[in-house]
Amino acid sequence: MYMGKRIIVTGANGFIGSHLITELVATNTPATALVKSSSNTEVLKKNKFYNIIKTDKYLDPSLIRQLSISKPEYFVHCAWNKNNIVNAKKTIEAIELAKAINCKGFITIGTYEEYGELEKSLKEDQICNPKSEFGNTKYAIYLTSKSICKSLDIKYCHVRLSLPYSMRDNEDFYFTKIIKAISKGERPEVNNISNAMDYIHASDIARAIIGLIENKAEGEFNLGSGESVSTKILLNMIYQKFGKNLKINENAKENKNTKEFSLDTSKVYSKIAWKPSISIWDGLSLLVHENKFNSKPSMEEFAERMRNLCR
Repeated sequence: MYMGKRIIVTGANGFIGSHLITELVATNTPATALVKSSSNTEVLKKNKFYNIIKTDKYLDPSLIRQLSISKPEYFVHCAWNKNNIVNAKKTIEAIELAKAINCKGFITIGTYEEYGELEKSLKEDQICNPKSEFGNTKYAIYLTSKSICKSLDIKYCHVRLSLPYSMRDNEDFYFTKIIKAISKGERPEVNNISNAMDYIHASDIARAIIGLIENKAEGEFNLGSGESVSTKILLNMIYQKFGKNLKINENAKENKNTKEFSLDTSKVYSKIAWKPSISIWDGLSLLVHENKFNSKPSMEEFAERMRNLCR
């Protein structure tokens, strides 16, 4: 797959952004990464990607001139900050930059938390009523971006992710913590075993974003596995692979705020024939194997392994 369309990626050294760059490199798609001046870009360079621009000012005239030369067609805004005021300002500036360099499309990254009430088979046309600060912020940015892009005649696309994960040093992922603890001979804290969540691998997210760009898609699209998987079942699988038995104390069984949800992905499948290639079972199995045998792959090996799973 070679689109020939240059893509701008902000936050390219972050979790979603770096996986998108990996996929763009693997598909020989021209791209430019925009990262903060203070950013560590080793994750990109290890993937033999060097077209990196460090900047804290998206509307710097010199940056606009530099980007205009390569004539990018799409802008994927993955950058995210802990400060919500910064997120709002940077998103608006990113759209202004996209217009200044004549990009045809703009994509933002959202979350299942925008829906608010969680249930099975959440659809894009449901009314959003976010309950969390993260969900509220993402939904507000979506509404703002949609309105501004429409006024500037830029195609706008917003992807809502289920729970993203990867084997690439993702310490915030619940099961990563569990697996690393077991591999060290520790007894991890097991909780929320009644939850049943929808998980999506970051490499599958990257493939979907590229597919949406190829098809010049507009609108909102769910990106998830389409099914909810019980935390307890996944924990049992992990413990079995380590040759151990899962032991759950009474406190872990009690959970008044049980979550269960999945995203309906029929819209994105209808548009670009996309469906996830890496199941949560395969993803966690690889993570267990790497920690059990201390066989952390190189960046090239990681990328190739993910592409093999996608075939």
